[in-house]
Amino acid sequence: MIEVPIHILHADGISTAGTTIADAMETFYGARQAFSLPSHFDSKGLQLGIIKDLTPEADESRAFTLLRRLCKRLPALPEGTRLYLATTVGAIDLLEQAPLGDEPDCNNLLLQEAKRLTGLSWAVLVAAACASGQTATAMAMRALRLGHCKHALVIGLDITSEFVTGGFASLRAYSPTVARPYDRNRDGLVLGEGAGALLLSAEAATSLGTLTAAYESCDASHITAPDLSGIPLANLIKRTLAEQQLSPQEIAAVIGHGTGTLHNDASELAAMNQVFTHSVPLLSIKGFIGHTLGATGVLQIVYGLEFIKRRLLPPQAGLLSPAEGAEHFVSDKAQPLRSNRILSVNVGFGGLNSTIIVEGSDK
Repeated sequence: MIEVPIHILHADGISTAGTTIADAMETFYGARQAFSLPSHFDSKGLQLGIIKDLTPEADESRAFTLLRRLCKRLPALPEGTRLYLATTVGAIDLLEQAPLGDEPDCNNLLLQEAKRLTGLSWAVLVAAACASGQTATAMAMRALRLGHCKHALVIGLDITSEFVTGGFASLRAYSPTVARPYDRNRDGLVLGEGAGALLLSAEAATSLGTLTAAYESCDASHITAPDLSGIPLANLIKRTLAEQQLSPQEIAAVIGHGTGTLHNDASELAAMNQVFTHSVPLLSIKGFIGHTLGATGVLQIVYGLEFIKRRLLPPQAGLLSPAEGAEHFVSDKAQPLRSNRILSVNVGFGGLNSTIIVEGSDK
């Protein structure tokens, strides 16, 4: 059975690509990589996607400052709106600053701040590793379809920090240069910070677009590494298409997870080649802004709507030579979109997989 579409009433994003959507589009279509060295901690020479004018007040988390900026741009929220907050590490810098023995609940602190800034009393925290953004969006979609609420606000947000940068570096997953998703010579990810917001409703006279299908799975192949066969992700993509009775040819483009690590990209490309036997444009926004963790899935939808509106997928930033299996998907030039329908893929540690179909508005 085809589920009712979920309407997107508001979509906004802040990242190192730009503090506004318009600014971000200049970065994307210019194929620019917005990476630099942080000033709020010593990254040992590793570049990150830093929002440079994000200056917190004394003893305040960068996450609070970023969240406040995002919430100031929200429209009036209808009564009874539910809040779904996606984050991986929350206000992690408060833990870094805390006295020895003090262990603040960084995720819950961000959730409470989100409730205060939005004025919403019903709220849930979604922390599903790097798949948090789309997992939260899928949860909101289900609540709306079941009639549990009439409106849902999804916020995805994460900041850069010494703690997380050190963690990925210890896994030898961090690039000593820049992120090159789907490139033959990719050598790791680059972290970034960002925030995205989606106001959703099951009913709307007009909207920016719709979310038509969302599915999740867990292959549980490894605590950090993906299933290199790509079979679990491929099966999830097929199931998502089947819900809407769509063929792979009816997807205009795929916004992939594309971290730029050896194994993530190999797994994703294996899945892509099992589903799409034809050429379909593929893009990872991490090549432009870095891996924004819990914000990633929301930002993929936010920016994806703009790509659909322009009927043009940006060039893949950082691409020099496509990896094996990526030759007929990625390009260092902008690729036209044949329709207003894209697939967004989000994955996370523990074998988490998430897929959502986004359709742009024809109005």
